[in-house]
Amino acid sequence: MKKIIYIYSLLFLTVYTSCESLVSVDPRQSIDANDALNSPEAIQAATNSVYSRLRLVSQYGRDMIAIPEVLSDNSTPAGTGIRLVAEANNQAGAHLSIWQSSYYAINEANLIIRALGEISTSAEFKNQIEGELRFLLGLYYHNLMRAYAYDPTAIIEASNRGGVPLLINGIRATNEIVLEGRASIEEVYGYIYENLERSQQLLQSGSNARAPHYATAGAAAALFTRVALYNGDYERTILEAEKALSSGVGSFQSNNDYISSWRREVHPESMFEVVFMTDENVGQNESLRATFTTRFDGSATTATSQGLAVVSDALYGAYDEDDIRKELIWKGLGDNRNENEMTKFFSRSGINNLDNVPVIRISEIYLNRAEAYARLGRTREAQEDLNLIRTRAGLEVSTLQGEALIEEILHQRRVEFAFEGHRSFDLKRLGRSIVKEARTIPFDDFRTLARIPIREVEINSNLEQNPGY
Repeated sequence: MKKIIYIYSLLFLTVYTSCESLVSVDPRQSIDANDALNSPEAIQAATNSVYSRLRLVSQYGRDMIAIPEVLSDNSTPAGTGIRLVAEANNQAGAHLSIWQSSYYAINEANLIIRALGEISTSAEFKNQIEGELRFLLGLYYHNLMRAYAYDPTAIIEASNRGGVPLLINGIRATNEIVLEGRASIEEVYGYIYENLERSQQLLQSGSNARAPHYATAGAAAALFTRVALYNGDYERTILEAEKALSSGVGSFQSNNDYISSWRREVHPESMFEVVFMTDENVGQNESLRATFTTRFDGSATTATSQGLAVVSDALYGAYDEDDIRKELIWKGLGDNRNENEMTKFFSRSGINNLDNVPVIRISEIYLNRAEAYARLGRTREAQEDLNLIRTRAGLEVSTLQGEALIEEILHQRRVEFAFEGHRSFDLKRLGRSIVKEARTIPFDDFRTLARIPIREVEINSNLEQNPGY
């Protein structure tokens, strides 16, 4: 019985997804990964399935963006509904829950890579597919590490249980299941590096025509800057930033275009963006728009949702009065008429509750590199990247140095990426407590890390739970 349960458990996955037309390349399409990966059309459809899991509510449909803000000091609950209240109160166990969906996607990706060596098709096609999958493996694994493990830059050794299990080979049948324990933090980061390096190699000669909704060499370099920054690998952060910024993917927006860029269907700064089709509406209760604002769009006069998570007074006060980014914060409607709401996700597609979601923007590359420069003592270069962000926002040039420079870079990260899913992750990698008006969650509190699903730990004696759960 345990064996049957385990196949459908969060760690070792079912390898089946719904069977649909193999000739379609729509990202929604998926196939039976066990025995149908025998043609380029099937391979493409299965790859689209790995992308499609990013649209789940537990992933970028809502939680990877909303929960890191709700757990942090950027957001407060509006009191208009019960969703995300436990997370806002930092209750034990109320955290990200991406284990199952991430390992489903990882297994699918591994199965496809395995199948690529077994079918007859062009090297160009194989390189493109594997390159995209290596990027996605890097993204899924890094998000798992951000949720369930300490970052290399800030570890509580007494509570450290390592990273997450590394599933390298796709599982087709029960006899291939291995009960993996948690790899070390170093091992997981090494594996993420390997995938992002391989992704760039395979995609280097490819086209950017499908960017930002599909992986490119530029997207892999962009993600690498984030991974390396979290790893405290500042030289690598700078190296990968140079590749990302010269890739032709993403366009840094001016002061005049900053607000309008958030109203466009595809954000022009996106290095990688999760795309939603018109019939993939997340819905009134769980979409990012409905979570963050009561407004349908800029012309709305009546509330169309609860607007559960609003801008905290601390975040609102962090913006200078002349900061263009403050114009994205509007007063709500209805019960939220006295609350400040973030309008970055504002039905940009023109369809209520349906927004494409930027995963990594070109602005992040500049701030990742600025922080890396600053931590290496390269003040002039750090100031240049920082001031690109500051002057675009309408602020004066900064001449800060040393620790004051680093703190200003971190401050700009907070106000630039507010309500984009960065804040609690940034505090965690810095080893800082979450300080809210009603409570403080010290960095060494067990709630800093997410709980591994209980049934995973019960079934797998090699898998160690995080402390406190």
